Amino acid sequence: MEESRNNIEKNDVIVSFIIPTLNVEEYLPKCLGAIQRQTASDRKFEIIVVDNGSTDKSVQYANEYGATVYIAPGKTVAALRNIGAAHSRGLFLAFVDADCVIGDHWLESGLKHFNDPQVGAAGAPTAITENATWVGRYWFLQRHGNQRIEKVTWLPTENIMIRKFIFGQVGGFNESLITCEDVDFGYKVGSHHVIISDPAIESTHLGEAKTLRQFYKKEKWRGRGNFQGLLAHGIVRDEVPSLLFPLYYLLVFPLTLFLVGWSLLGKGIGPVAVSMLLIFGPIVLLSLQTTIRHRCWKAFFPLCPLYLVYALARSIAILPRKNVAL
Repeated sequence: MEESRNNIEKNDVIVSFIIPTLNVEEYLPKCLGAIQRQTASDRKFEIIVVDNGSTDKSVQYANEYGATVYIAPGKTVAALRNIGAAHSRGLFLAFVDADCVIGDHWLESGLKHFNDPQVGAAGAPTAITENATWVGRYWFLQRHGNQRIEKVTWLPTENIMIRKFIFGQVGGFNESLITCEDVDFGYKVGSHHVIISDPAIESTHLGEAKTLRQFYKKEKWRGRGNFQGLLAHGIVRDEVPSLLFPLYYLLVFPLTLFLVGWSLLGKGIGPVAVSMLLIFGPIVLLSLQTTIRHRCWKAFFPLCPLYLVYALARSIAILPRKNVAL
């Protein structure tokens, strides 16, 4: 650890913040302003913005806030982050999304974990805004576990810090992945190093889905990356539920149509009852499980439609694109 301290003293940049952007003028000033307000003033940092071809004022705002800007249109978000890392000077890389606002003590809260040489990365799932809609508030319960410091297998790339040499060791992000590149990246890092989740490494996500329609679109997009990631890193135990869930509903939805049609042919309500059980059984159980886990009893009924939309989006995501009309 003494060698690490000596490197910090010699290096003029301790942390490189890397932010991928694409038409995010609504959020970027808040993101950059939060970085510049960091309380750990003795920890020198740089801000690198890698833009994917914005047509709004994103690049203008990045320049105004003193960021170093690189233009790379037509790239995946994984490639944008790799470009930023390649141009970075810091001992640590901090990946923050443009629609996220980190807490004032983010740097000091994150850097303290690296006093342990076994820790390769640290971060936390993002929080939601105070004025989040019911969609964001209740899905937050599904996405977040216990609010405590713990070892995890991966962290979302919208809020994570990693030692730069470890980033190089694992080969950075898989640029072929459209999304879920953070899961793939986390598994590579976690196979040799400890990843710490600490709520004190605080960040608020401003871009959470506000409506069921937005929620559906985001989950369909994430679902496409989920199976791409499977091909990239193979089956990981933690991912099995999220992989089996859409496969189950991909079979159940057409079966339900068959059962309802059979019922209409005079077979009684039995087939309809079976179809309803097949569709809503897992939804009810998941909603109940999340409600009990967080002891938030009022969440049960809002979670039911969210899990149903999630099932629909993730199922459609794994169909061939030319057949996807929704």
